[in-house]
Amino acid sequence: MKIALGYGRLVFDPGQKVSSRSIAIPIHPIHCYMHLKIQTHNTVAKTHTVKAGTFPVQIYQEHAHGLYVERDFFGHPVHKHWQAHILPQLNLQICRFSPHQGQPAWKYYVDMVQVERQEHLWQVQDLYLDVAILPDGGIQILDTDELFSAARAALVNLEQLSLATHAAHDLLNGLARHGNDIDSVLKAKGIVLNWDYQLSPAV
Repeated sequence: MKIALGYGRLVFDPGQKVSSRSIAIPIHPIHCYMHLKIQTHNTVAKTHTVKAGTFPVQIYQEHAHGLYVERDFFGHPVHKHWQAHILPQLNLQICRFSPHQGQPAWKYYVDMVQVERQEHLWQVQDLYLDVAILPDGGIQILDTDELFSAARAALVNLEQLSLATHAAHDLLNGLARHGNDIDSVLKAKGIVLNWDYQLSPAV
C-alpha cells in the first residue's frame, strides 16, 4: 500500500486499508494567502459571486437534494467549464471540470462545504478540505494543511472543522464500501444526480 504525504495530500491505493496511526497530518504555518472562501449563488439573477468577481451562470436547477450549477470559466488557465451539485445535507459540493484541452485531471472533485439558503440566495462556504476521485479510480484527500491553517487563523470554527472532517470521513467510508464509485455511494443514500440539464429556451 502506498500513501503519499505532503502539503496535506494523501493518496490511497483503491481497496487498501489505512491505519490512522500511520498517518501524520502536517500542520503548516498560517499562509499569507488564506482567506474566507465564501461563494454566493443568485438563482434569480443567475449569477455566481466568488472572490474573483461575479459571473453569469448558464444553468441553475434546484432538486430534492440541493442545487445544480453550470457555467463557463473566464480567463482560467486550465478549466473552461464547471458543473456542480451542491448537497447541503451531506455538506458536499460535487464538481466536474472541463479543461481547455485534454482530459480532466479528476473524474469528480468534491469540496466539503457549509450551505445556507435565503430564498433565491445560496451561500456556500468552502471548508478547505477536499476529496478528488481520479479517472483511474484512485482517491486523493487534499488540502488538510489549508483546513488546519484556516482553523488557526479563525477562518473556520471548531464546529466547521468537525463538520468538514465528518463529511470527508463519511464520503471516504462510502467510497471504500462501493469500490470508489461516488454514484453508488449517493444511490445508497437515495440520491441520483443528473449532469445533463438543458439550457432553458430564451424568452
